[in-house]
Amino acid sequence: MNEAAHHWLKISKEITADYPVLSGGQTADYVVVGGGLSGLNAAIELARLGASVVVLEQDTIGQAASGRNNGQVIPHHSRASPSEMEQLLGSVRGRRYNSLVASAPTKLFELIDRYEIRCDSVRKGWMQACHSRQALDRGRTFYEEWKAFGASVEWLDRDALSERMGSVNYAGGWKATHAGHLNPYALCRGLARGAARDGVRLYEKSPAIAIVRDASKWSVRTPAGEVSAKGVLVTTNALTGDIWPGLRRSLIPVRIYQVATEPLNEQQRRTVLPGNEGVSDTRRDLFACRYDSENRLEAIGTHTLWHKAAARGQAAVMAKFRTVFPQLDGLKSTEYWEGTLAVVPDRIPRLMRLAPNLLFAGVYSGRGVAMSTVWGASAARLLSGTATDADMPVPVTSLRQIHGHGVAVRVASLVHPWHRFVDKVETTIARR
Repeated sequence: MNEAAHHWLKISKEITADYPVLSGGQTADYVVVGGGLSGLNAAIELARLGASVVVLEQDTIGQAASGRNNGQVIPHHSRASPSEMEQLLGSVRGRRYNSLVASAPTKLFELIDRYEIRCDSVRKGWMQACHSRQALDRGRTFYEEWKAFGASVEWLDRDALSERMGSVNYAGGWKATHAGHLNPYALCRGLARGAARDGVRLYEKSPAIAIVRDASKWSVRTPAGEVSAKGVLVTTNALTGDIWPGLRRSLIPVRIYQVATEPLNEQQRRTVLPGNEGVSDTRRDLFACRYDSENRLEAIGTHTLWHKAAARGQAAVMAKFRTVFPQLDGLKSTEYWEGTLAVVPDRIPRLMRLAPNLLFAGVYSGRGVAMSTVWGASAARLLSGTATDADMPVPVTSLRQIHGHGVAVRVASLVHPWHRFVDKVETTIARR
């Protein structure tokens, strides 16, 4: 990770208590490895169930991808429609999974209110802007299926989307009205504060270096200490190393960057996203943006080659802004930072039983802010025995490694130019 003080940290209003480094021996009912959004939500749920919990974070809470992302709270699958999820998972599990996705923002906002987390939570919705006629047809399917499912959604024709976005560059789109955006770093710190209030013991700068079976329990070892527990939940996601044999080959790390502009003036604010929704478009070349608490636009992107990454990334994002929002010509970028998220080919989060009472949970393919809330809680109930495999929204599997992992990682890092080319062709055809 570059830049220790990334932008979300700089503007966070949440209390940033320090947590100690683990030293010596500890015992607990459960150890959560990874202090990101998944791990913190799981720890909160385990504590709610009456368990004693230790969370081990290798850096400081909020410093990894959980605190560096775009902070959009999105109740929609990464690529699939609700009916496609039912076809993939079966009708029972598919509907359960769709329900989990649809309810995730509400669950997250309830947690924010419960712990009074100061994360600049904006609950004005999320829009998906469709860049071509083909994408618009796909977007219409998403909207109609979520509406039939009972989700709070709204269709936006070309004129309506243009008014909501302040851009004439899209064919139309749809909106999830119960979604929103927030400061993800502040969210992590606030969840940590809430977990600590509920009795969870949190340790920073305490990387788990080994998980070993010790009689009927597990021992999780760090450089300066260890914790003995009956169950372990691993939520390391993109930063999964060699803590468990073969685990890193179960996901594909994808490096992304973010750029923040200088603050927009009042006139610019009235013409760009005047309703303060978050937005993602349907291009394969990633583009999503929203305002932060300082009236800056925050946008994401990725590179194929990472030399001179900051300068190239800022130039690329500002070029996209000039295309999407011509009225912002002359606006400058002021901040750049990076992060790494995890994806899997089918875009479905993982619940993997690595050994008895040892679970892995995570991998959200860009939907982690909302999904980590319900996914962490689901994993906690599974680990504690208050829910069974049959209750889960996806099948609980053993370790699922990606076939040809090395090739898949390489392809993921090089596919960006092809995505840009296809987007350009589709957009050109749509404008004819």
